[in-house]
Amino acid sequence: MPLKAVVDGETVIAPDLSDEEWAGLQLRHRKGLTVTMACCGAPGHLRTSGKGTRHFYHAPDSGCRYAEESKEHLEIKYRIYQTCQSENWETSVEFPSPDRTWVSDVYAVRDGRKVVFEVQVSAITPEELEERDRKYRALGIESYWLLDNFLGKSRDFTAWYDACLCGEDARNPATIPSIDPALFRTGPENHIFIPRGIRSIGLSAKSRTLFTTNNPALSLPVWVREVLKGNYQRYLEAGADAFHRKRQLMILAAPALIRFREFYETIIRHGTYRERAGRAERRFRAGPSRDDPALQKTVRTLSAEIDWVGKEYRSYVSESSGLFTWKKVPGHDRPRLYFRLEPASNVKKIQDGVATLDRWEASFEDALRTLERGSSPHNG
Repeated sequence: MPLKAVVDGETVIAPDLSDEEWAGLQLRHRKGLTVTMACCGAPGHLRTSGKGTRHFYHAPDSGCRYAEESKEHLEIKYRIYQTCQSENWETSVEFPSPDRTWVSDVYAVRDGRKVVFEVQVSAITPEELEERDRKYRALGIESYWLLDNFLGKSRDFTAWYDACLCGEDARNPATIPSIDPALFRTGPENHIFIPRGIRSIGLSAKSRTLFTTNNPALSLPVWVREVLKGNYQRYLEAGADAFHRKRQLMILAAPALIRFREFYETIIRHGTYRERAGRAERRFRAGPSRDDPALQKTVRTLSAEIDWVGKEYRSYVSESSGLFTWKKVPGHDRPRLYFRLEPASNVKKIQDGVATLDRWEASFEDALRTLERGSSPHNG
């Protein structure tokens, strides 16, 4: 239901009229004055909503899509229009593009900055949203989409976000050991802005309220003012920056975390190094070089280092190290180990820790080879 129509060749915005002007226009229309809908040129009429919002409506069978607009759409559109005007922006409703390929709900301009608000109460596909937003970008217009039933629709946009999260390197957090997936859980406005740069916000059309990840009930006029000040754009950009920073740290940490998990299997879970050292010692004790002082020292060193590497590994995963945290996860009896991606210095620490374990492993393998040579019958 539009707020704008053409009367006597002049564009009229219904809420802008005084009570007397509106009553006079109603009287003239009843006497035969023609009202033409600005959106499509069809005949129209005057009406006041239950909440007192003056507007125009289409004559039956006009075929115009704006004839299907809900009362909620009308009220929200009007409140945005009012707020923009109160902030001294030059504001229009149902503003058409030069080629009339689109008609925006509310269009506001000040100091060269152009802003559009689109109230989307009906369903919209990701493809349609992206195509319509692209038209605004081509004209240098900031567009803001108020999407009703956002939580229900958000599943339609998660594919965008998931693809952005995995990236070209296919680094999905689920495939990297000790990465907490909660680090990358976010709200629907970020599901759209981070991968596509489309500005949106959740809308509860029935209550005329908005919501974001961080604010479950946001006043419509308050949010519009934040948009006009540029604060909502900065909020979205801050969320995107945090996402990209965490993802970059994840990529940098991934090789070290994968290797660190391999060390868990061999050092802690299966005791592979201890078992191998034990076998080598038993062969040495039964071999011809069992009295060799240098080899005996190698055996003692191996035993001590096996104890050391176990303690070293556990020191990294202790809370006191600051590298990892233990977190209870629904569906699991025991807490799970998660790497702290931030501060960024943690990535360097885990890389250095893995390098230390790698050097120890190389030394361990050299020591085993030395013992094996000493255990060979050909050395007798």
